[in-house]
Amino acid sequence: MPVSHARARHSDLAGAIADLGVMVPLAAALILTNGLDATAVFFCAGALLIGSGLYFGIPFPVQPLKALTAVAVAQRLAPGVIAAAGLEIAVFLLLLSIRGVADRMAALFTTPIVRALQLGVGILLVGTAHRLVTHPPAVFSATPGAPWPLILGASALAGVAWAAHTQRYRLTVIVVIAGIAFAWLVVAPALRPPSLSLPRFTLPAGRDFATAFFLLVIPQLPLTFGNAVVAVTDVARTSFGDAARRVTTRAVCFSCGAGNIVAALLGGAPMCHGAGGLTAHVRLGARSRRMNIGLGTAFVVGGLAFGDQVGVLMGLLPVWGLAGMLAYAGVRHALLVCDLRGADLAFAVGAGGIGAWRGNLAIVVGAGLGYSVVRRIRARAPLVV
Repeated sequence: MPVSHARARHSDLAGAIADLGVMVPLAAALILTNGLDATAVFFCAGALLIGSGLYFGIPFPVQPLKALTAVAVAQRLAPGVIAAAGLEIAVFLLLLSIRGVADRMAALFTTPIVRALQLGVGILLVGTAHRLVTHPPAVFSATPGAPWPLILGASALAGVAWAAHTQRYRLTVIVVIAGIAFAWLVVAPALRPPSLSLPRFTLPAGRDFATAFFLLVIPQLPLTFGNAVVAVTDVARTSFGDAARRVTTRAVCFSCGAGNIVAALLGGAPMCHGAGGLTAHVRLGARSRRMNIGLGTAFVVGGLAFGDQVGVLMGLLPVWGLAGMLAYAGVRHALLVCDLRGADLAFAVGAGGIGAWRGNLAIVVGAGLGYSVVRRIRARAPLVV
C-alpha cells in the first residue's frame, strides 16, 4: 500500500476515536442510568454516522444531545420520555429543512454569535476532559488511582498536540491501543461470544410528550440549531472548503431530524451533529468519509453483536487518553474566536465565557440575538455632530 494511503488510513482512524471522550460517557450514562437499550443506542448512532458520511462526503460528527442528556440523567427520566423528546426535536428540525426556512433562520446567527457558541463549547469540552480524569465515570473500571489519571491525561494532551502538529496521527491510535491492552490485563473481562440482538420498535406514551417538551426540548433547541446546525456548517466550510458544499443548514437539519426519528422509534439516544465533534475529528486527522464508515460500522457491529456487553467494552477505553484528545479539541474549537476583532471579539468572549460558566449555551443565543439587534440599530442611527 502506498505511504500516502497508509497515512490517510491512520489519520482517519485517529480522527474517528478523537470524539469518543464525549460519546462514550454520555451514551454510558443514558444506558446505565436511564435504561436505554445499548443495542439501539449504538446501532442508531452508527447508522447515522455512515449515512451522514456517505452524503456529506467529509468526516461528520454524531453525538448524543448534551443538554438533553444532562437533564435526562439528572432526573433519571424514563426511556419513553427521552424517545418523545427525540421525536419532537426531529419534527422541529425537519420543518426547518422545508423551503429554505433553516437558511433564513441561520441568517440571524451572525459570526459573533457562532464564534461565541464555539468558544463556549470549547470551554465545556475542556471542562469535560478535566472531569473525566479527576472523577472518572464508573464505567472506566481499569482507571488507576489519583493522581495518575490527571498526570496521564496531561501527558496525552501534550502527545496529541504534538501528533496533530506533526501530522503523526498514528501516535494517538497507539496511545488508545496501549490503554485498552493495559485495561484488558488489569480487568481481565470475561466476554461472552457475540450474539445477535436487534433494536425493537417502540412508541412513547402520550403523556411522555408534554414532560419531554418542557424538561428536555425547550432547553435543547437553541443549542441544537446554533451549535449543531449553524456552527457545524461553519466549521465544515472552514475546514474543507468546496468539498463541504453539501453541508448546508437545510441538509444538516434534515440529516439530524431523520436520524432522530429512527433513533426515537428504535429506542436509541437523541443525537446531533455537534460542531465541537467535527473539530475533534478534523484536528486529530480525519480527512474523508472513511472515518464515518469505519466508526459507524464499529458501532453498528458492536451494538448488534455485543449489545449486552457494551458496558464492559466501553470500560476498556483509557479515560485519560480520551480526556487528552477531548481537551485538545476543546482548545482548538475555542480558538476559532480569534478571527474576530474589536467589539465582536469582546462580545464573543464575554457571552461564550458566561454561557460556559453557567453551563447553558442558550444564554449565548439570547445574548447574541440582542447584540445583533443593537448593532443594526446603531448602524441605522443618524450621525450626531
